[in-house]
Amino acid sequence: MIRNFIPASLIAIVFLVGCAAGIRDIELTTFPPTPVEYRNYEQVYHPIEGPQPAKFPDGFEFRFSAVEPQPDGSVVQRLNETWGSAIKWEAERHRGKTQGRYVTETTFSEVWPGVVYAPLWLYSEGSAEGGHEFDFEYMNGRLEYNLHNGNGGFRMRSVEKDLGGHRVRWMIERRPGRVTMTVLSLTDGWTDKLVVRRATVAQWAQQKGAPASLRFPPDSIAMFPLTELWRCQTPSWCGTWQPLAPDQTINMTVHGYRFSR
Repeated sequence: MIRNFIPASLIAIVFLVGCAAGIRDIELTTFPPTPVEYRNYEQVYHPIEGPQPAKFPDGFEFRFSAVEPQPDGSVVQRLNETWGSAIKWEAERHRGKTQGRYVTETTFSEVWPGVVYAPLWLYSEGSAEGGHEFDFEYMNGRLEYNLHNGNGGFRMRSVEKDLGGHRVRWMIERRPGRVTMTVLSLTDGWTDKLVVRRATVAQWAQQKGAPASLRFPPDSIAMFPLTELWRCQTPSWCGTWQPLAPDQTINMTVHGYRFSR
């Protein structure tokens, strides 16, 4: 009997193509064309405000006004030398979901040194467990999949890819014992994926230099999505900041989103 064996590399390609088709077909929700009400946290989203000294350089902060709704239903998050922008999805935070599928679609105006583009990440706010995160973070032409627990951070995967000007979909799907992170460029079809399992994180935690707090977030902990655009104070990680021209901003357009069970 003749058996036909499919190379593992071909199986991986077919798998990624199937994943790309799935994320491409998701219908997104757009934003209202008018700004959200200031400090009304019962809305779909609200911009984050203020400095974060643990990760920002001195004099840098998030500003409410740096998140600008557009007539086409998108939102533009802007950044310059002294301020950046962030969206906290308040409606999802109030739902207290412990699993779900989260999708955003973004375009980075350009890739600028010293800037961190966080087009989608999940966070557990205010839990006794501390702040757990599953993050997409992009900087200096490099995409990182990062896991944080409290004050510790761990790079699960790193991929070199120029996404400047690309229209990109980002998806994080959280299920018991498993988190799947998928990215797809609608511009050139490039796609990448990471499946994070409890056992995998336990193995990573044994590696030399891994944070002492590294662990897979408990399935019972609620998490919700955010998007951020900020200046980094660690050049060895995100590159050395270069001055912008007068009135120039770095922009991340969020074209739409879809959050579901």
